[in-house]
Amino acid sequence: MIALRLLVDGAVIREAVFKDGPVLVGRGPESDFVIVDPSVSRQHARVHLDESGTAWIEDAGSRNGLRIGEARVARAAVPPTRSLRCHLGAAEVELALLSSDATVELPAHAAGSPGPRRTLRALALWVLAVSAWGVLVVITPGFWSPWQEDRLTGLSWTALGAAVGLPMLAFVLVGMLRVVGRRARVSDSLRALAIVSWGWVLVVLLAYATSYALSVAVHGAFTTLLMSASLIVSVAYLASVARPGPRRRFFLTWLAATGLLLAGFYSAGNLAARQAGTPQVDYDVAVPIGTWTGPASDLDRHLEVVRENFKAAERRAEEDRNSQSARP
Repeated sequence: MIALRLLVDGAVIREAVFKDGPVLVGRGPESDFVIVDPSVSRQHARVHLDESGTAWIEDAGSRNGLRIGEARVARAAVPPTRSLRCHLGAAEVELALLSSDATVELPAHAAGSPGPRRTLRALALWVLAVSAWGVLVVITPGFWSPWQEDRLTGLSWTALGAAVGLPMLAFVLVGMLRVVGRRARVSDSLRALAIVSWGWVLVVLLAYATSYALSVAVHGAFTTLLMSASLIVSVAYLASVARPGPRRRFFLTWLAATGLLLAGFYSAGNLAARQAGTPQVDYDVAVPIGTWTGPASDLDRHLEVVRENFKAAERRAEEDRNSQSARP
């Protein structure tokens, strides 16, 4: 027997079971499994069993084709021990072979229980994410300053905050995904948060390392670009958690939307700084590695540049105020 399911955002909205094939799938009323979607052809695909009992789905000459993941295929076999998900146009379907074996008895202690493996996996992901936040504190140059006497207290508070905040954030993410029909678990969101947290560890390490090789101005521009790109990718990745089917277009859409939103924030911040007369000051503070500090400049010259930038910012702000007051 063949089970055929129609999915929307990964959730089953309709299911039919056929004793044998062939089964015609399409938009037309003559189809055995009708999918009302304009991207689905009237006779889109056929499902049948071959002599060995293997279930196949094959394109019936449709316009938008049969896709497995991102690849368009002429036909595909249904694995005997698991289901097969594919797209007919924009519609997502799932096929599975139904076994005639006897029902497996479920132990009483396992009924309704998520199982120790799932719990241990969620706990390990939680520890992994919390440890990333601890590492972010440890790699901060100020953490190793001789004037930093309460570094362990700060590290403990950061670890405690991450230990409490990350599970709460994981539950919030699961709830938001459930609203849009995603079948996400807490372990899925904890895994995504752990990956994002350790990704930021690598980003911060790269930002610190490049400060020893680049000039202050170049490093400032590089760090701004690096942090912005990392934030955009993090948001798009979290938005893609537990998304079934093709993710590339969805991920790129989130990248573009988050990038535009962040660019708007930057523009608004720069405009507000200009109107307030806030000067643009470029500087880096890095912990020496032995006697090496990377590119450096004279402190007196730096302070002179700060004063010049401050005066220029005041003049621009005054010009903006005068131009606004002169308007009718």
